[in-house]
Amino acid sequence: MYKLSAPFVIAMSLSSLSVAAEEAFLGTSFSSLEGSVELESTLFPESPLFAGQEDNAVSFAIRAKTVLEWNDTLLGGSDATLTITPFLRFDPNDDERTHVDLREAKLDLRFGEIDVTIGNDFVFWGKTEVDQIVDIINQTDGVEGTDGEDKLGQPMVRISSLVDVGELSGEASFFYLPYFRERTFLGEESRLRPGVIVDGDNARFETGAEELTPSFAARFAGFYGDFDLGFSAFHGLSRDPAFEPNPGSFDPATGDFELRTVYGRITQLGFDGQYTADATLWKAEAIGRFNQRNLSFEREDYFSGIAGLEHTLFGVAETNADLGLIAEYAYDSRGDDALTVFENDIVLGARLALNDTQDSSALLTAAVDTETAETLLRLEGERRIGEIAKLSVEAGAFLNTDSSSLADQFQDDNFLRATLAVFW
Repeated sequence: MYKLSAPFVIAMSLSSLSVAAEEAFLGTSFSSLEGSVELESTLFPESPLFAGQEDNAVSFAIRAKTVLEWNDTLLGGSDATLTITPFLRFDPNDDERTHVDLREAKLDLRFGEIDVTIGNDFVFWGKTEVDQIVDIINQTDGVEGTDGEDKLGQPMVRISSLVDVGELSGEASFFYLPYFRERTFLGEESRLRPGVIVDGDNARFETGAEELTPSFAARFAGFYGDFDLGFSAFHGLSRDPAFEPNPGSFDPATGDFELRTVYGRITQLGFDGQYTADATLWKAEAIGRFNQRNLSFEREDYFSGIAGLEHTLFGVAETNADLGLIAEYAYDSRGDDALTVFENDIVLGARLALNDTQDSSALLTAAVDTETAETLLRLEGERRIGEIAKLSVEAGAFLNTDSSSLADQFQDDNFLRATLAVFW
């Protein structure tokens, strides 16, 4: 469930009331309300590997987004935008997957070339396809998807400004993150969960202030000719938890136990870049992280990097379709102690965009471990239906899984997921 500290809830409530009062007396120059209702169905062709798991799943989700804008009226003549985006998922098969989150609840202010954001927001960093290792501001919403790309809204204060240094033009951003969001985990009934249940509601923090431990980050993102470059730094609670046995969870009759999450303070330095050479995009990401606990629960400084390219063939077979060919390599110096399955993998993929009126597209990737030949297949596709609906398809397969790999616990969880979204 969505967890917030009492001070933050009160602060956000007061902020919303204040903005509502401003709207009543000053009036907005622009407003919008939009959203979607989603029906999601996931099919698993094989029987579950662990007791208590359901064969298939159906769930519902509702998204809504309200935007209010003022021009030269708030806080001494600044432009202001209020954005509120609540999200609700209801899954009758898994109580842990039924949850509410404020994806966005923020006030954006502009003072000339300086932008200030206060409240819940999303921040995305990264360039590569297989994973975005530099992306660290928002916590992963572990009950929403299988690829780690779904995120929880992060309370923050962000100050950004345009910066020009010679031929290098970009934006410098500074972040104060006053509250920490814990990662969400699937419950016992769900497929695609770890073999050992993770109690996400009993986290242990290695700092005295726990969730109120502040984090800080800075990033410069800019362009130099055909180069798109990003440099970042982060210091605070790691978004990647370590795991230890949950006290009191051991069952002597069965030998079963649960894990609980452990969050400690880390420092991360990151780089992400992209070079555009006609139809070819050369991409790379690299991080150095310090004081992160690994899979063996030991503190470790490590390096991780991803590099590769995407080459696009335009108008394939004399049609409007474009085909992108992807090749990347992912490395993590922790090896088998990494908290990711991409520690020594070659990734090959293809992205097809039909460029039709329905915006039909598909992405297929295969991540192959260079030592064990373990292969993770992933397919994503989407197509608009009429003016108000979209059908999305996602599929995954875990082939030749290695007994020492994190992916081995998903060996029987090959799946096909279809989502129908109706927009309003």
